[in-house]
Amino acid sequence: MAILFVSLVGVGIGQSMLFAVLPPVARELGVSPVQIASIFAASATIWVFASPWWGRRSDRVGRRPVMLIGLLGYACSMALMATTIGAGTHGLLPAILVYPALVASRCVFAVFGSGTGPAAQAYVADRTSAAERPSGMATLGAATGVGETLGPAVGAVLAPLGSTAALYLAAAMAAASGVLVWRRLPEPAAPTVRPSPPRARRQRVDRRLWPFLALATALQATRATTVITLALFLQDLLRLSAAEAARDAGIGFVVLALAGLVAQLLIVQRLRPSARVMITVGAPLMTIAFIALALSHDLASCVVALALLGLGLGLVRPGTTAGASLSARADEQGSVAGVVGGLSVIGNVVGPLLGTSLYRYAPTAPFVLNTLVMAAAMAYVLPHPQVRGLKR
Repeated sequence: MAILFVSLVGVGIGQSMLFAVLPPVARELGVSPVQIASIFAASATIWVFASPWWGRRSDRVGRRPVMLIGLLGYACSMALMATTIGAGTHGLLPAILVYPALVASRCVFAVFGSGTGPAAQAYVADRTSAAERPSGMATLGAATGVGETLGPAVGAVLAPLGSTAALYLAAAMAAASGVLVWRRLPEPAAPTVRPSPPRARRQRVDRRLWPFLALATALQATRATTVITLALFLQDLLRLSAAEAARDAGIGFVVLALAGLVAQLLIVQRLRPSARVMITVGAPLMTIAFIALALSHDLASCVVALALLGLGLGLVRPGTTAGASLSARADEQGSVAGVVGGLSVIGNVVGPLLGTSLYRYAPTAPFVLNTLVMAAAMAYVLPHPQVRGLKR
């Protein structure tokens, strides 16, 4: 588990640096906010189909090979994105090609990197009992949270070397993590090589998963909208340069991640709440946080709102993954993780595109949209029998 934790920390570092660096840098290269969102939306569209396939694949060939492919794919994607940004900044790549090259670079992550999440979640499910599952999933989320906390600090240290240095470092860390997983991570059980059973194809419409899929989709949509627009929001609200916006957004991402770690490593690990409690407490916290962001007027108020959002995310994310896992059989864990993790990424497509489109009319509009999305998700999920029936 320690090896898996370290590997996901590296992924979290790279992701947080990318979200802080890309929006303002891409804007300076002539890429509009809507185009920035579409970079991630194109990747997310591919993810919807690739993640369930990788999840089913991990049920058949094992968790470790799929995680290795995912980490190496992520490394290639970050290296390509850094090269594109560097070439565009120095005039080596025509401006008209910068945007499609960024889209293609991110899509490499979607095709191959989408295997890491479902394989890692299934790995945790393989090694935990039903009572331990929420805590195990929280630990998994905490690994990403640690990375998201360290990422902006690492990015700040590397800032004098240019905006691409942090992304190249992320690529190197992901490649090293892949080697570590392949050489050191034990498989809990031998893979079963057999044709995919019919039920794996039916998982997409399995009624057991609908409330968790709905909540995961809302979480993906609102979080993606926030991280993509936050740097732009701060830049316009506080009248900052691109470098200053990246710095202040980095502060916000650190607070967001730290609050998530408090939820996952302190609250969940000490109190051991059930998946149902984590969902019913975390979702309202997220909704309150988006209202606070919409009403914020300076960096301090944004930071407070992001702290609330981090606490909510730190509860809802593991609660949702644990709830879906507990609703399925042992031989379905990879498939379930892939379906929920894959189809919920639809939120990453729709949310940021709507949010950045509305951003043109009002900088606070994305957070108003997030509030409405979470309110609708709560109205459906919280009274659902599948959620109310969750126990330790």
